[in-house]
Amino acid sequence: MPRRRRLFRLGIRQKVVLALLTVLLTALSISGYLVLRDVEQNVLSETDRRGGEVADSLARSLSYSVVGYDYHTIQLLLDQSVDSGGLVHARVLSDRGNTMAEAQYPGRAELERVQFERPIELGGREVGYLEIELSMEPILAQLEQQKTALIRREIAVIAMIALGEFIALSWIIIAPLTRVSRALESNVDQNGVIVRDIDVHSNDEIGDLAARFNQMRAQLNAANEQLRGRVESADRELREAYERLIQQQKELENSNAELEALSRTDPLTGLGNRRAFHEAMEQDIAMFRRHGDPASLLILDLDNFKAVNDTWGHDTGDRILKAFANEVSALCRETDTTCRMGGEEFAVFLRRCDAEGARTFSEKLRQAVEHMEVATEDGKPLRVTVSIGASTLSLEEGVTSSKGLCRAADQAMYASKRRGRNRVTHYTTLLSEDPLSVNFQGEDA
Repeated sequence: MPRRRRLFRLGIRQKVVLALLTVLLTALSISGYLVLRDVEQNVLSETDRRGGEVADSLARSLSYSVVGYDYHTIQLLLDQSVDSGGLVHARVLSDRGNTMAEAQYPGRAELERVQFERPIELGGREVGYLEIELSMEPILAQLEQQKTALIRREIAVIAMIALGEFIALSWIIIAPLTRVSRALESNVDQNGVIVRDIDVHSNDEIGDLAARFNQMRAQLNAANEQLRGRVESADRELREAYERLIQQQKELENSNAELEALSRTDPLTGLGNRRAFHEAMEQDIAMFRRHGDPASLLILDLDNFKAVNDTWGHDTGDRILKAFANEVSALCRETDTTCRMGGEEFAVFLRRCDAEGARTFSEKLRQAVEHMEVATEDGKPLRVTVSIGASTLSLEEGVTSSKGLCRAADQAMYASKRRGRNRVTHYTTLLSEDPLSVNFQGEDA
C-alpha cells in the first residue's frame, strides 16, 4: 500500500513545472540577485560605519595615554576593547612606527576579519596610529539571516505567481501553504522560541517540509536560546564598557579643572597668580577705555621681609605670607581681584574704585596689617608692616593701560619705602608732592 501510494503520488514540482518553470526561474534569479546585492551592500556599509566609529572613539580615548607614553593604560584599553566583543585584534603604534601595545582575542585567529586604521591625534597633531580588526562572524551571521528571510519571501512570491498564472492549481499549492502560514501565526513568542509544531500533513513536498521543520524545532529553539544568551552577554559587556568610559571621562574633566585652577592660583596663599590677575585687569581696562569706568591698582610689599626669613626662618615667613593673604582677602570685595606677584609682593585690583577710594582702602589695609600678629616657632608674637603704592586709571595722568597702571603703582610703592615704610602713597600724590622722584610720565615713558 505505501509503495502504491508513492507510485501514484504527484509532487508539486511535477504539477506546476510546465506552467511556472519559466516564471519561477526568472523571478527567483532577478529578485534573489537584487535583494542579496542590496543586503550585502547595506551590511558592509553598516560594518564600515560601525568599525569607523569604534576606531575613532578608541583613538580619542588613547590620545592622552599615547602622548604620556602610558603603556599600561594603553594595554588596558586595548584589552578591554578586545574583551568586549567584536574586535579580534588591536595595535597602537607610536609616531615613530614602534608598537606601543597590542591585543589579540584568543581563539579567533582563523576567523575572517576586516581592518580599520586611524591616526591618534591630540591638539591637531598626530601622536600615534591605531589599527583594529573586526570579526566578520557577526556580518556573515547577519547575511545568513537575511538569506533565510529572503527564502521565506521567495516562497510567498512563488505562491502569488502560481495563483496568478494558474488558478486551477490553487488547491495544490495555496491550500497547503495557507495551512502552513496559519500554523506559523503566533507560533513564535517574544523570545523567538517556536512553541508548537506545524500541523500540516499533506502528501507532497510541503508536508515533508512541515515534518522536517517540526523535527528541527527543538534544535532551532536551542540555537535561539544560545544566541540570545550571547547577545545579552555582549550587550551587558558593552554597557559596562560604556559606563567605564563615562567614568573615565568624568575623572579626566575633574583633573583638567584641577589643573586649570592650579595654573591660575598661587599654591602657598591661595590667591591668584600673575596670569589670572593680568587677564582680569585687562578686561576692566577695556571697560575703562569704552565707558570710563574707574579702577585702581595697589602694589603691596611687606617691609623687611628678608630679615624676617633670615631671623625666624622660612616657615615663619610662610605663615606671615598666609596670614597677610587672609587679611587682604577678608578686606577685599567679591568684585576685587587679588594676586601674589612673587615673594613678599602682592597686588590688588579694585574695580569701580577711584583714587580717593583706593587711598581709603589702602590705609584700612595698612592698619589691619600693622595690628596683625603671627606666632613664631617658639610661640612669640611677631608683627610686620606693609608699604603700599596705589594708582588709578586716569586720562589726565596718561595712565590708561595695564602697563602704565602697574608702573605708576610700583613707583608709588617705592616712594612709600623711601619715606620710611609702613605707609600708603598714591601716584597722583607723588606727582604733586615729589615730582622729581617720578621717572614715569604717561603711557609712552
